[in-house]
Amino acid sequence: MPQAPTHNFAATYQEGIVSQVDAKRHKIKATIPALEDFETAWLSFLTPNAGGNQFYCLPDIGELVAILLDARGEGGCVLGAIYNNQDPTPAASNDIWLKKFSNGTTIEHNRKTGDITIHAAGKVIINHSNVDVNNGTVTVNGGDVVADGISLKNHTHSGVKAGGDNTRKPQ
Repeated sequence: MPQAPTHNFAATYQEGIVSQVDAKRHKIKATIPALEDFETAWLSFLTPNAGGNQFYCLPDIGELVAILLDARGEGGCVLGAIYNNQDPTPAASNDIWLKKFSNGTTIEHNRKTGDITIHAAGKVIINHSNVDVNNGTVTVNGGDVVADGISLKNHTHSGVKAGGDNTRKPQ
């Protein structure tokens, strides 16, 4: 009977500071202050989804991260970023899901109220439905806008007269 290979499966938890980012491969390097600023090899940055459903984001250089390293410090993965004094928690409720970007854009969902709030530094563009929302102006191509049950394309006005008079409200 063949003998099972022996491996050292020991791992260590470390906290490090992101020193390099490889955006194409979704990997980072970090220096570990507790290990005399040892710089790791390229480590995978964990993500919630990487198959049919995908989620992509990476930490910034200088960000504090949690790392799981093998016994020799040659391999491992980055578990995620850690809030700290330099990067404080952006919300104070477990009912809030928040994505905050460095340019000021935020996407927030409040599961208690059901509200979704988007504060954009630029345009909000929804390509699939050909909807463009920009600075309070909504542009819809190939569709219709309905507000309070009134269609923008198909509403009618009554009481139309020639001249300078105004029409009644849409029906």
